[in-house]
Amino acid sequence: MRPAIRQTIRVLVSVVVAWIIGSLMHLQETIWALVTALIVTQSSISQTMATARDQISGTVIGALAGGCAVVLEITTGLRWIPFWIMLTPLVFLTAIQPTLRFACITLMIVYLFPSQGSPFLPLVTRLLAIVMGVAVSIVVSFLILHSSARKQAFHTAGRLLRRMDQLLKSALDQNTGWTAIEQQNDDCVALLMELEDAVTEARRERLKELEQRDPVLAALPRLMRRLLNDTMLVARAIATGRAAGNTGLMPLYKGLSHALRALAHSCEEQLTAKNSRHPRQAQDEEILHLLPRLEEQTRPEMRFVMSLFREDLERAVGVVMREDVSGMKGL
Repeated sequence: MRPAIRQTIRVLVSVVVAWIIGSLMHLQETIWALVTALIVTQSSISQTMATARDQISGTVIGALAGGCAVVLEITTGLRWIPFWIMLTPLVFLTAIQPTLRFACITLMIVYLFPSQGSPFLPLVTRLLAIVMGVAVSIVVSFLILHSSARKQAFHTAGRLLRRMDQLLKSALDQNTGWTAIEQQNDDCVALLMELEDAVTEARRERLKELEQRDPVLAALPRLMRRLLNDTMLVARAIATGRAAGNTGLMPLYKGLSHALRALAHSCEEQLTAKNSRHPRQAQDEEILHLLPRLEEQTRPEMRFVMSLFREDLERAVGVVMREDVSGMKGL
């Protein structure tokens, strides 16, 4: 199912459930529960929780400001002066802390919209509707069609490893300048951030700690960050050697490329795995065997960066392909 269709269904379910619960509770203004559910329900659990946190904190502050505005209106008999007195500090507070943006909206909802009966009644009923809409959004985000963060993480890791391979290939190309290589590195950094977001999402999907239920997934961002740093160092050494007329770089690139592509393939195989456990793959030893030996590197800077790359690559192979928990220590 496409993400847009999945998100459409989730939002519609949130709105419908909020409407049903509001009707059963006989809320006078169920519309605010529907509006809240529409705003808070995001495409991921992490985004929904963050929006819910902002909504609740802003609602509490806005409700307090609305209560003060009601008291000032009763005391002074004025309508708009209390509103502006309460709105001004909230706008300043929002400018300092944008996550409290819902405070101003809540003040307008509980104070400006017309109502009948006690002036404090809309404050209570609308606040209750907003809280109910937030609760519905959180429940729907956990239960209805949320995407598998684990699959997204391994898919992103595979893309990142293949981008690293392309980065090294560009470093070997005489027609590619270092600026273009840095731009490719920026693309890799963006994928790394996407990977970290997916792992954060995976942490929220279950109550059990991610390090206990899926240690490979928990270690994935740190592994990829190290390999990306090593890849840039190797790319710089390759570009320097290329400029100096070093002709032995192609065998070096082939070994590194094979290692990165094999790791990417291993990550992509996780997309179809029923769980995080899969048999040891035959090519994991081959990856390390095909890497050029350090003593073959004539330039000292290449020997140095290759030693770093090989160390982190051995760790990555152990964690991703063999699921060796001991390799995660020190990350």
